[in-house]
Parts: sequence; structure tokens; C-alpha cells
Amino acid sequence: MKLRTEAYFRQVAEDALALAGVTEPPVPIDDIAATLCIPLRTVNLPPFFTAATVYEDGLPIMVLNSARPDLERKHAVAHMLGHVLLVLADESEGFARASMDHGDAEAVARELMMPSSFVTELAGTWFNDYRYLSRLFAVSESTMLERMQELGLIRSRGIRWEY
Repeated sequence: MKLRTEAYFRQVAEDALALAGVTEPPVPIDDIAATLCIPLRTVNLPPFFTAATVYEDGLPIMVLNSARPDLERKHAVAHMLGHVLLVLADESEGFARASMDHGDAEAVARELMMPSSFVTELAGTWFNDYRYLSRLFAVSESTMLERMQELGLIRSRGIRWEY
């Protein structure tokens, strides 16, 4: 397994966003899957099941549970796209079927849902208001706050204005 940097994951996601023509939030994750010709099928499954990538005649199909909330399904599609994009970027990568380590796919998923360039630019425009940005990017407030802390836009300790 090769060691990858955040810059590598960012570039993989940026390439997918450029291919789909995404230039502003919210990022249409379903459109990225469509650009890659990956069909999404929403079906009724048991509540504990969120999503899976299955293969029909060697081509991927992403199956989503209609019983799960929209944000969870969006994150699941981004995560599964992260796996697909990593394989497309480097054929030696392979899918993480037996591995419990999904950190690389999660890093790409974060970049797909909340591209660092978009978040950084808009955080400056909207005074680091993570609540407004969460609505703009169609993610939860806690997810946006975590992303902004990860990017160094908000300190993890200190004053946080509640207004």
C-alpha cells in the first residue's frame, strides 16, 4: 500500500469535480456518479444497512437504502465514489473489500462533499460562519465545523460565537 498525502486525495476529488463541471456548492454527488456512468439504485432495505457497491457484468452499481436520511445517503455515495476514484487514479490501488481501513476513501469523500478550495474561499466571504456554510454545502453543522477545523480555518479550542 502506497502512502498518500492530502494533496493527492484533493487532486483526485478536484479531477472528478472538474469532469462533472462542478464550480460551486452544493456539490451534486449524484451527478458525479452519473458522469462516471455509475447508476444509483435506491431500494428499501433493513435500517442497519446504508449502502453498497455491487457489480453487474463487471460494472459498478451503487445501492442505497431509502430508509436512511438524505445526508447519510449522500455521504455513503461520496464514500463509495472515493473508492472508485482512487482505483481510477491508480489501477494498482484495488478495492478495499476485506480491509477495514477506509481512510483514503473518506479523505476523497470529504473533498468531494466540501472541496477545500470552495470552503476556504467561502469561509472568508461569510466570516467563518460554519452554520451558514453547512446549509450552503448541504451538510450537517458538525460536519462543516469539523471540516473547517481540519483546514485550519477555525481553531479547535477557544471562543466560538453563538448567534
